[in-house]
Amino acid sequence: MYRYNDSNDEIPEDDARAAPNIGLTGSEVVLLLELKSIADVGLVGMPNAGKNTLLGALSRAKPIVGHYAFTTLRPNLGNLNYNDLSITVADITGLIREAHENRFLGHAFLRLSNALRKGIPPWEQLKDLMLELEFYWEGLSDRPSLVVANKIDEVGAEEVYEELRERVPGVPIFPVCAVLGEGVSELKDGLKMLVNGEEPSTLKLDNIVLD
Repeated sequence: MYRYNDSNDEIPEDDARAAPNIGLTGSEVVLLLELKSIADVGLVGMPNAGKNTLLGALSRAKPIVGHYAFTTLRPNLGNLNYNDLSITVADITGLIREAHENRFLGHAFLRLSNALRKGIPPWEQLKDLMLELEFYWEGLSDRPSLVVANKIDEVGAEEVYEELRERVPGVPIFPVCAVLGEGVSELKDGLKMLVNGEEPSTLKLDNIVLD
């Protein structure tokens, strides 16, 4: 190692290039990054609709399942694996009316259970969901979709399902009991066709028949 004893000593060219230099003043910036795409399919529904249970029935995901609304605070992801295709499904936190106005937990998608509307017919729930999606982002409700009629095992569900089919024409509706696994296989086939664009369908607001 060469030791420089005097300020007049000549520094070798290689050492001069390696010597530290005083740089310019740095800058600082704060960035807000938003992930726009996390899944191929999103499960959108009212709180306590059984979306967590449905995701677990469709995939090997193990989301928290509770007997109360707003169990999901962040999207849960699960994979559906076919022979020739893999689909990522996201369980989105429950939506309620006026979410687009950032009320309750608003754009974080809500948590106050006292804001939950009880006993709403499913066709009215669909109308509310589609309106909230459209208010939040124009054109969002125009994406390909299908309807899942979950909890078909409950008393009176068969009659409600038949009326749902009459009031919401033009879109596939899959009766499912996620807890028992009933109808899940047919729903998987429907999701595959939806993602592949084999049977493109969109739930239209004007097609939902209310009283």
